Amino acid sequence: MKNVFLLLSCILLTPFSLRGQEDFPCKEAVACPETRFREKAASADSPASGKKARSASVSGHCLCIGEEKRLHSRFLREEREFWIHLPPGYFSDTARSYPVIYLLDGQSFFHALVGISRTLSSSRGKPFPPCIIVGIATKDRTWELTPSASAAGRNGKIAEGAPLQGGGSGHFRRFLLLELRPLLDSLYRTNGNNLLIGHSYAGLFALHSLLNHPEDFNAYIAVDPSLWWDQGRLAEESGPLLAEKDFSGKFLYVAFASRKRTDRTDDIHLEKARKFASEQLPLARNLHYSVQTFPDETHGTVAIPGIYDGIKKLIARPPDPDRQRERN
Repeated sequence: MKNVFLLLSCILLTPFSLRGQEDFPCKEAVACPETRFREKAASADSPASGKKARSASVSGHCLCIGEEKRLHSRFLREEREFWIHLPPGYFSDTARSYPVIYLLDGQSFFHALVGISRTLSSSRGKPFPPCIIVGIATKDRTWELTPSASAAGRNGKIAEGAPLQGGGSGHFRRFLLLELRPLLDSLYRTNGNNLLIGHSYAGLFALHSLLNHPEDFNAYIAVDPSLWWDQGRLAEESGPLLAEKDFSGKFLYVAFASRKRTDRTDDIHLEKARKFASEQLPLARNLHYSVQTFPDETHGTVAIPGIYDGIKKLIARPPDPDRQRERN
């Protein structure tokens, strides 16, 4: 965890812009208006000394980590925002192609993931390859990221008069696969290796994608997926899907925040998480997977530690088929 806190310190203290990206840092003032600034700071000895104040000139540029773009989706029937980060050297090494990380809820975790990716890709030993990062902003998360409509709450019960919510993840998947990915593959040098990352509802989306459409991505990171949704339906029904499909070449990392919440004593989330991890996942055929619990984290704090740990596990995943399962 110490490494995570050090990493977060670097992320939070780094100035950034999303207005344009030539490389890292930004070099074009036109693309990023804040990239150049000049500030005069007066420095002087004690006023009583009578010495004239000296003027110091400071110049610099802002560090750009990405570019904001928009795409009109016919499946979602609206314009959608996404952010792009290109790895260092993208414009100088034009013969190289890159993996793509698709990060859901990009508005929340894009800056952190860029820091994590850059740190791990420059480390010694077995580094993480430089990646193109796509942060997809979500709007109506309940509808976009859940696979079924449900009126049940986190306790698995349906209150009288509770309306059905959610169930639109199929539309969101078509946006990702049939609109956004072809656009990215046409604009950037991608190599066909794609990683999906999601937390909470987005983690549920990632698990549902793996179970029903494993061909969509090469690797999946699901951090504290909302397995309580629809009375724990995915956790209950995942066993046959895991047993029937062949997941050769796929990797799954699942993280759970196991610190109990005192304000939700009847929450079924941890119960369904345990069932999925201990009973259903072991049924998977030829799937490299890793399950990690974070006893000191809550649902709201586990996202960044989980993403960081998930990428490290992806780097270190065992190549030997006899070592397909990691449990922590």
